[in-house]
Amino acid sequence: MATWVTHFRITEELLKRNLPVSQIEFLVGNIGPDCGLVGEDGRPTPSKEHTHFKVDGKINSNSFYQKHLSCELQPLSRKLSYYLGYYFHLVTDEEWLKLLARKKEEKVYQEILDSPDYARLVKKDWYGLDFQYLKDHKDNIFWTDFQHITDFPEYLDIFPEGQTLTQIKNITEFYQTSTVSEDHEFIYLTAAEVDEFIEDTVEVVLNLLNERFNLQAV
Repeated sequence: MATWVTHFRITEELLKRNLPVSQIEFLVGNIGPDCGLVGEDGRPTPSKEHTHFKVDGKINSNSFYQKHLSCELQPLSRKLSYYLGYYFHLVTDEEWLKLLARKKEEKVYQEILDSPDYARLVKKDWYGLDFQYLKDHKDNIFWTDFQHITDFPEYLDIFPEGQTLTQIKNITEFYQTSTVSEDHEFIYLTAAEVDEFIEDTVEVVLNLLNERFNLQAV
């Protein structure tokens, strides 16, 4: 699924268009599906089947939409702002999986698909790009807002009380303490590809805002 900074950047682009949401709730909603905490068995609780509303083993943003957003949204409360962010996270992950499917057709991916190091290699590029982006963009919403969140309620009963805040702290520490080497060569994903993905996904989301919610961000 898409990295957290990718979700932050899409959140920013939508907020720049004066989307009428509660900013912090919308921001946290955009990382909401990733708030399962990994236990000693290496599995997240709640499971990704629950957090990502999977149907037949696949992320299904429409499943979340039908359950939580197929109603009158205006005005957008804090809770609905969170739900909207959560929904767009799932939409973004669906688009990311399409990108990954295309990338797997490339020679460099074909060479490592069956390797036990596959996930480590590709994610080193994914998150390396995150670290580089945050280093170069101190005005990103992660620095200005996300890292300063000290309290947050649970809007979905799949999460135990306080779990979302715990994950907010985990994500904050991860990005505050991680770097990528200056000489790292990005083989499996480039900054330009991420930029293009964000631009394309924002357009997908804007179309959904218009079609499903009659909200037109400018």
